[in-house]
Amino acid sequence: MFWNKKREIYAPVEGRFVDLTEVEDEVFSSGMMGQGCGIIPTGGTIVAPVDAEIISASPNMRHAMGLRLKNGCELLIHVGIDTVSLKNQGFSTLVSEGDQVKKGTELLKFDPQIIKEAGLKDTVMVIVTNTKSFSLEVGTEAKELIAGESVIMTIK
Repeated sequence: MFWNKKREIYAPVEGRFVDLTEVEDEVFSSGMMGQGCGIIPTGGTIVAPVDAEIISASPNMRHAMGLRLKNGCELLIHVGIDTVSLKNQGFSTLVSEGDQVKKGTELLKFDPQIIKEAGLKDTVMVIVTNTKSFSLEVGTEAKELIAGESVIMTIK
């Protein structure tokens, strides 16, 4: 698919930007899932980082959500490391598969305290899962991110 326009991806949660290689989960830090970044959250609400379609919002996996942009780019937003073990405790989804969302739409809420009490990390990963189809620039000048306002990636 030919796509000549740059698209900015915004922070889906308030927090501190971290390079993907610094994420304490080898599946993500190695790039196995794709390229992107991590965010150490200071809030508990995930918003749409860009206008997109929700392609994955399973009620059995509320800690992760998949989005597809109009240009075909697919994003995974994954809350926490090993949070699947919580069996959805502390997570609530606010959208369903097939929904069209605008940047800033609330997608899910999570309770960072429940994650931490379970001895888990609450790092939020934002991954372009079909990276090979796009040129991706990751990084930000701002280490402290504002949900829906701070650019964390640019794709082309």
